[in-house]
Amino acid sequence: MNKEFHKKVGQNIKKLREEKGISQFKLAVEADCTPSTIAGIEAGVNTTLARLYSIAKILDVEPYKLLK
Repeated sequence: MNKEFHKKVGQNIKKLREEKGISQFKLAVEADCTPSTIAGIEAGVNTTLARLYSIAKILDVEPYKLLK
């Protein structure tokens, strides 16, 4: 998939996470992954739909908000 798309999804996650005052560590714990996984996703590394769905639930947003 397009690297720019992955980067945009990562930026959306970071923005929403910061708006909600959630650290990468806390998001990682709640999403059952490592902080480096969250950092990678925010940097544009590809991830699974299941992980994106989990992150969306934690951030209390509809999953499509991460993909805009």
